[in-house]
Amino acid sequence: MHQRKIDIKSRDMTRLDAYRDDLRRHPRLTYLFVELTDRCNLNCLHCGSRCEQGRGTFLDTGLLLRTLDEVAQDFEPRSVMICLTGGEPLLHPGFDSIVNRINTLGFPWGMTSNGTLIDANRAARLREQQLTSLTLSLDGLRESHEALRQVPGSFDRTVAAVHHLNTVGIPVQITTVIHKGNFGELDAVYAFLCQLGIASWRVINLEPIGRALDNRELLLDRAQFTALLDFIREKRFAADTPMDVRFGCSHYLSYDYEHEVRDNYFLCGSGIYVGSILCNGDIYSCLDIERRPELVQGNIARDRFSDVWHNRFQAFRTDRSEACAECRHCAEKSFCRGDAAHTWDYENNSPLFCLMRKDDIYRVPNQS
Repeated sequence: MHQRKIDIKSRDMTRLDAYRDDLRRHPRLTYLFVELTDRCNLNCLHCGSRCEQGRGTFLDTGLLLRTLDEVAQDFEPRSVMICLTGGEPLLHPGFDSIVNRINTLGFPWGMTSNGTLIDANRAARLREQQLTSLTLSLDGLRESHEALRQVPGSFDRTVAAVHHLNTVGIPVQITTVIHKGNFGELDAVYAFLCQLGIASWRVINLEPIGRALDNRELLLDRAQFTALLDFIREKRFAADTPMDVRFGCSHYLSYDYEHEVRDNYFLCGSGIYVGSILCNGDIYSCLDIERRPELVQGNIARDRFSDVWHNRFQAFRTDRSEACAECRHCAEKSFCRGDAAHTWDYENNSPLFCLMRKDDIYRVPNQS
């Protein structure tokens, strides 16, 4: 890589590290994720939350409405994006009343969904409800998508949802999880999404969390992962690209790829600008983080969210890399700081994923 490019990236990431330290001292709630339920109508092999069909918990509607009122009192609503997720958030029986309260209070809101429950009527209603951001999951072409999602017909229903949403003018971002089973479809999926009129494609790797730990043979190897990044970079810099293609927010990607496969440099926002409410009312950080009792910061049934946000979350506002011998000796430690909180091994104090390793990028301990 040209030395000037390295120098520019080093300068930018050094400034970002100082900004990260400032956020740790003065956290700024920007995204509040609300897990409306851990129930789902699919049964995905890679689900980080191990959601299941026909089983799960719905977040208490009254409790959430009270909490939204408190958050609106304690923060500037226009500066906090409410992100509704699950499981499948549209399964929640109080979905419409929750969205109505979000709008009344002045929060912008978005949603992640598998799309299979969005028909023409639902799409029109979401438009009326001022949905500003919608991410749908499409994990390959029909066969590979349904192999991962384990529900026949789910591919066509998600594609139909895209058409319904396009009709009412709601922009859709597609997220695709890349694993060994669909790695060979990158170009075909790209072409298909361009035909669908998708404006933004978020491409991520299968993570060693949740149900994916039971299917770890699907994890990409180093060569496949770097080939994925090369593919994204090629599409982003192509002159005729009709769609924004980007890698997800996860992981420090080294000098070679930082700020080339997404708009921003890596910064894990867990507990510094990202907070969440789980479907049982627990106050948490990033929803993808392993559910561990010591990482629960409070519960909205007994705690005011703002009190917890300002006075707890210390587990996410310290430098994880200081506890890891491997990290301490890394030349790019200050740009990574232990990588993403959701792929940190809290038992062994080391990252489950690290592109800087010379051997396997994943280091996943065997489950007992």
